[in-house]
Amino acid sequence: MADPTAEFFARVEQHGPELLPTASRGTIRFDLRRDGGAEHWFVAINRGNVLVSHEERKADCVVATDRALFDRLATGETQVLAAYNRNELTVQGNLVLLLMFRRAFPSPPGTRDPRERIRERFAAHRVARERGRRP
Repeated sequence: MADPTAEFFARVEQHGPELLPTASRGTIRFDLRRDGGAEHWFVAINRGNVLVSHEERKADCVVATDRALFDRLATGETQVLAAYNRNELTVQGNLVLLLMFRRAFPSPPGTRDPRERIRERFAAHRVARERGRRP
């Protein structure tokens, strides 16, 4: 069975400069509770470059939640801010760093970039004008 959390962190480490602002810097530790214990994911961000480890180190931002919720975050089934607002995860330290990092989480399944919809709408208008009709 696939591990959404491990796949998420591998993708973030590999594609960090594409996913995160190049000016971003800081450290985030994710403490994920499961089966009475916790696993730790330490993320060091330096100008978009990302290093991930399982160290339990001091971090600028510490996010605590259960592993099942994080799996849903890692697949886009739920969103970080929604989980935070529902008190399903807690944040200690630099919340702004987490807000920046949320760009790395995938969009919900089935969503599209709104710019694609606008392009499609303009294309439909252009085709209709060329044919002399209103869309």
